[in-house]
Amino acid sequence: MARWVRISTVAYSPVEAGDRFLERQRDHIAEMAEMAAQARPRPDLIAFPEVCTTLGMPGGIKEHVEAAESIPGPSTDRLSEVAAKHRVHIVLPMFERAGDKLYNSSAFIGREGELVGVYHKYHPTVGEMEAGVMPGEEVPAFALDFGRVGAAICFDMKFVEVGQTLARNGARLCVFSSMFVAGNRLWHWARDFGFYMISSCTARSYIVDMGGGRCLAETGQEIHEVANGIVPPLASAVINMDRCQFHLDYNGPRLREVFAKYGQGVEVEIWRPEAHFTLASLMDDVTVDDIVAEFELEPWVAYLDRARLARRTMLAEGHV
Repeated sequence: MARWVRISTVAYSPVEAGDRFLERQRDHIAEMAEMAAQARPRPDLIAFPEVCTTLGMPGGIKEHVEAAESIPGPSTDRLSEVAAKHRVHIVLPMFERAGDKLYNSSAFIGREGELVGVYHKYHPTVGEMEAGVMPGEEVPAFALDFGRVGAAICFDMKFVEVGQTLARNGARLCVFSSMFVAGNRLWHWARDFGFYMISSCTARSYIVDMGGGRCLAETGQEIHEVANGIVPPLASAVINMDRCQFHLDYNGPRLREVFAKYGQGVEVEIWRPEAHFTLASLMDDVTVDDIVAEFELEPWVAYLDRARLARRTMLAEGHV
């Protein structure tokens, strides 16, 4: 069934350096989350940039990692209050101290203020690892109340295995927090892995449609009106999480049958040069997964994995 979700990104600009920096930063992040939550319809998810709690702090990575917090901890506790007050999910990226280990993390906070899960940056930069930041070992897709959502952080964007694993784990939305904008790579991930992208970066933040066809919203300090305080550094879009991407191979001819039964209860968008399409349910009582099962459609990720398996099998068996 249609699952309309409003997602918001904050192109967060840090507070000025000085006394009580971390405390003032925490207050400002909470203020920006409050501002984003005032939108109507209210957002279901609010995203912030990479290492947001120490963003703009003087010094290099050594000073940043020394300010790492536990999760749960002071910053997640503060944002949990906002999440519970407004019934929103918040993704708060930060350096995390977990026992004797250090991570570059994204904390997922739920509508009740609970900690849903924590993503550890899978591919820290060499500089981060030299400073003691451990690589993550998993790329989870968290089951939120509106669908499966995963995360990637900055340098992760350069490694296709991160996006591939997110897709295999069922993510239909990826929250990308970063220190660099990533540009067309956001569109490539949406197209190649079949999920929506919401990025949060101070300079420029985007929300990219599943399938990589278009930008749904953008904000950032590179935009004149944002930099000069005319409009806040916020961008939002409404997306349908009951949507899935498919290759045209094998699936294409079955679309006639889908439309014959459900008509305008479904929405199909075809990208012919790229040879893929998205299928969404607009109905209250039928999900896209129901349609996949009924018509034996094969989602994009499953088809590519089947093709990989067929290739490995043929090579192993030595067929000519």
